Amino acid sequence: MRCLSFCTAVSYRLPLLAEFFRTQHYATKFFRNVLHVTRSCSKSHIFFFNHGCFVTWGSSKAQEAILLEQVKLFALDPLERIEQDRFIYIMGKKTRIFAHPRFNVDVISIAEEEEDNVPLKLAISYGLAQSVKLEAYEESIQKTIYANSHIPRELARSGKISLSRKAISKRIGEIFIERSSVNLSSEYLDVPEYFWRYPNMESYYVMIEKFLDIPVRVAALNHKLDVLHEILDMLSNQLQHRHSSILEFVIISLIFIEIMIQLVQYF
Repeated sequence: MRCLSFCTAVSYRLPLLAEFFRTQHYATKFFRNVLHVTRSCSKSHIFFFNHGCFVTWGSSKAQEAILLEQVKLFALDPLERIEQDRFIYIMGKKTRIFAHPRFNVDVISIAEEEEDNVPLKLAISYGLAQSVKLEAYEESIQKTIYANSHIPRELARSGKISLSRKAISKRIGEIFIERSSVNLSSEYLDVPEYFWRYPNMESYYVMIEKFLDIPVRVAALNHKLDVLHEILDMLSNQLQHRHSSILEFVIISLIFIEIMIQLVQYF
């Protein structure tokens, strides 16, 4: 069966989303900042996370395509490109995750006696949602770093940045927004508070976290944020230098004008 995780926006309006699915005769339930959606006559489960991600269990391609269109109505700051991860889940002797020996896909095995265990699937979904959210962050930050990668080379080659003061200010604003968006959302990359209530489910989350290298990727993301911070400092210093140069020019001009006036009065 199919199990997919999607990241489509910065966040969702979960109360409105829940109301929408109730009108579509779905059963809905909230787990803190997560909305669980299902139907009594179906084995499929959908978990919508407040940070703009959702995970589907047992949905078809057609159903996933419909969901992607439906969530657009309740998305805040939709992403230009939707990130997704694909998995397969099967019933097995125990709950685990492993790489398929023949195909390029990861397999989630659910213990047969846990087939209808919603908290278990939610615990795994937390890890899947974090992973796909990280992908969105990684791509966005890498794009920003690439767009500004010429600045250090240009500064090393010519000793100055060719951008205008307005362009530099815009770049500073763009980088600051990029850094702050990740920093303000970093709580979604920590261990969810959900496991305070369900501590027996945390081991499944940790299993997914380790398999998908989430701690390593978070460390790499922080390193990229440090690179952005250095570029931000470089642009800020350049802007301050230009401002200081303008002030020096104005002061020198005023002194020159004053000297000329004194000379005119003297002669």
